Amino acid sequence: MKDIFRIPRFFILFVLFEAIAFEAVSQQFNTDNYLSMPHGTGTFVITAGQRNTAIISSFSLIPKFEIFVQGNMFRDYRIEDYPQNFTTSLYAKYMYWVNKQNNGGGAIFLGAGRSPGYFKNTVYTELHKNIWAAFPVTFPFFNNVLSWDLMPGVLVDFNAEDTNDVAWGFTWSSRMAIYKIIPQTAIVLEAYGTEGEAYSKPEYKIGLRWEPNDYIVPAITYSSQFYGRYGAGFEFGVMIFTPQYLKKSFIKNNHIDYYE
Repeated sequence: MKDIFRIPRFFILFVLFEAIAFEAVSQQFNTDNYLSMPHGTGTFVITAGQRNTAIISSFSLIPKFEIFVQGNMFRDYRIEDYPQNFTTSLYAKYMYWVNKQNNGGGAIFLGAGRSPGYFKNTVYTELHKNIWAAFPVTFPFFNNVLSWDLMPGVLVDFNAEDTNDVAWGFTWSSRMAIYKIIPQTAIVLEAYGTEGEAYSKPEYKIGLRWEPNDYIVPAITYSSQFYGRYGAGFEFGVMIFTPQYLKKSFIKNNHIDYYE
């Protein structure tokens, strides 16, 4: 199994990407793209795997902005007596640029809690002691057959190694999705990590994301560290999108029918 997933690092770093007909979101992937969901939309993500369990909720309350609330549980069942640790995150996203074809652009994240690509083995990551920012940019290629997301970022950990020491880190994350090979499915490759004082070992992730419609998107992924040690392992997840329920036109023209 290990030999199957020994992929050259250069290939993974070059070939990284994402989803939903170039209107994609993260799923259980670490990297996000430029897109903020349409005004009034809610997104819910549930992921379970060999190391990570996560629940993410996002709400687009005003155009080009999204607010995210996330909870993560880390417990590696492959390792005996592995300590459980829990994190929460609160962050916002602003889409500042979209190209004319609406298949590429840029955005800004600002958050508190666990930063994307930053994993540390601690009992609890306090929300106010981890501040981070990230800057996803999406580039489409070959008539939307490939989409490449780059997401550099920075973080400051005010409780590094549970010692109250301040540590800075540079987060890097890159993802590529390949379409038109498997019907209604994206092949996704990803790599991510953190460099600097707040170091986190680099990992890669490979997965399939099935996109049968605009409202429910399941995915399966496998993750490992670049140097042969355990990563997140196998993960299963599903993304659920709501209609644009916060728009005035939707509120005025829709109602709930109650039946006995």
